[in-house]
Amino acid sequence: MKKTLISFDLDGTIVKPDYNEFIWFKEIPELYAKKYGLDFEKAREKVIKEYEKVGDNDVRWYSLDYWLKHFGFGVGEKEILEKYAPFVELYPEVISVLEKLKKNYILVISSAMGREFINVKLRKEKIFKYFNKVFSAISDFGMIKKKVDVYRRVCSIVSVDEKEVVHVGDDKVFDYETPRSIGIKAFYVDREKKTVGENVIYSLSSLPSILSRYEE
Repeated sequence: MKKTLISFDLDGTIVKPDYNEFIWFKEIPELYAKKYGLDFEKAREKVIKEYEKVGDNDVRWYSLDYWLKHFGFGVGEKEILEKYAPFVELYPEVISVLEKLKKNYILVISSAMGREFINVKLRKEKIFKYFNKVFSAISDFGMIKKKVDVYRRVCSIVSVDEKEVVHVGDDKVFDYETPRSIGIKAFYVDREKKTVGENVIYSLSSLPSILSRYEE
């Protein structure tokens, strides 16, 4: 059966995670070090402790604007996001794979990140042009993780049945086990090659040929 829609995770699947790392663990600590006259490592420790106090089950944890105001840095979110835009990097196979898949499938992004982060990344090599829709779990649905309801909302908005959807991502729980639990065909992208299995892939390169097996 041909899959009519392919949903892609973004970070760790299409885009390398460096952009996020630079902002959360380089820029914020540097701003903290400058404000409080600390060396970088000490500032980084203090920043991480503040992150941990909030925790990743709180919507604030994902908001750059929240942290800039929390620390009182006096710098805008857009300024930081644009500063690191040149560091957004696609995995090498991404463009060729999207070119192939776009011919036969509806492509969407289903990311847990906030839309402000997503928009910067999708500008890289104009990859936004390959996707019919872009969904942010946190910005669009107020959910901090890609849980079952996120996938159901995506299917409802795009008007497809779960069984007509493929999701591809690098988080074994939220990109693989969760969508599979409601009948979505899922592929786990393990770029470190630590896992084996029928639905485990090590890059996106093998995706077009694998998907062709499900076509009628």
